[in-house]
Amino acid sequence: MRAIIRCVLVAVLWLPLSLLMIAQQSPTPAQNKLPDAPKPQKAPAQKAPTQESSTQESKISASGKLPAFLAPQITEHPLNPGDKFRLYAHQAVNPVGFLATAFGAGLTMASPPDHYPREWKDGGGAYGRLYGDAVARRESEQAVIFLSTLAFREDPRYAPSASHNMLVRIAHAVAFVIVDRSDSGHARPALSNYFGAAASGFIGTAYLPGGYNDLAHAGQRTANTLGGFALSNMANEFCPEWGPIMNRMHLPFVHPPCAERIRDQHLNTGTVLRKK
Repeated sequence: MRAIIRCVLVAVLWLPLSLLMIAQQSPTPAQNKLPDAPKPQKAPAQKAPTQESSTQESKISASGKLPAFLAPQITEHPLNPGDKFRLYAHQAVNPVGFLATAFGAGLTMASPPDHYPREWKDGGGAYGRLYGDAVARRESEQAVIFLSTLAFREDPRYAPSASHNMLVRIAHAVAFVIVDRSDSGHARPALSNYFGAAASGFIGTAYLPGGYNDLAHAGQRTANTLGGFALSNMANEFCPEWGPIMNRMHLPFVHPPCAERIRDQHLNTGTVLRKK
């Protein structure tokens, strides 16, 4: 059983990275063409963004940027498999994500589970084990969610509530963990969340110390991951409230995933102030 779990662990962690390497190594049409003969240099002319390029950008977020943690919000443009892979690659492999994982491993080391053995609680080796566990959980979760959205044709983006009531918005964010949207925009069971949470919860059975590698603890870790999805949805739901603060801080790799909603809120606020 352990050997099977280890094989699954290797496959989950390495398959998406292999796909990413293949995508990066594949020559683009521009690379296949021989360079033209040198021509006299002219001042570069500014090109207006074409409708096709703006459409490609707005598939991911209204600002054309990818957020570091949160899934972008649903736009009018559906995602194709390439768009989903682009979103997965950014969320699974980015510096901010690994820094947050390292911080979380430090918190766990500061207050480890009571019955962890010494090699999981003291020293640099213990921190390395905790960090490796956190990375394995996060990367397996992201990889399985990506593969599930392809297999079940789910949209990995978040659809915010149309209500302005805080309680309704919180309820919507929690419910979106259970029921999300298909690629065609219809409500459907969020299978990618279930499988991603299960991957995050059960992967530790391959390496965690005795007493924490059983089914009961795996189920607890799965439930905790689903709770984390709910918190992420709440952060995404209330993005217009905290997004402007993040924009003023100019943090690298951190882009609020609701640029269009922030802009609309700003315009509406300005309209109200002018009327007064």
